[in-house]
Amino acid sequence: MSWWVQLIACGIAAASFSVLLREPRNTIPVSSLVSIVGYSVFLLLGQSTLAYFLASLLIGLSCELAARLMKRAATLFVTGAIVPLVPGVGLYRTMRFVVDGEYSLAVQTGAATLLGICGIAMAITISSVIFSSFWHPNRKKRGASC
Repeated sequence: MSWWVQLIACGIAAASFSVLLREPRNTIPVSSLVSIVGYSVFLLLGQSTLAYFLASLLIGLSCELAARLMKRAATLFVTGAIVPLVPGVGLYRTMRFVVDGEYSLAVQTGAATLLGICGIAMAITISSVIFSSFWHPNRKKRGASC
């Protein structure tokens, strides 16, 4: 499948999942755009474990920034934007190999899928920690009087 078809499908999937979760209408285009940008990074990096991590980190940071700018919860953006990146095909293939009795392929595919899932989870966590550490909207400036 060509890359542009994948990116269009990615945007539609992110928007559809956001609609399914009944997210506010103004968050859906942002979530779709962030998803497309993150998935393009994933495709450019070769769909490896590092690609899962870096694409998810970009998605997480973009969603955190969008949440701060739009005064919404970051979860509204992340849930829709990260869905196209979830390695569902790897999970399916792992189960298929188990059913077919090809256990060595099941272990290889399952391990790669699990590493991708861990990369996604770690990247979302890191992006959340980065923004919560450095972005304090109510923090007073130094030297300001009470």
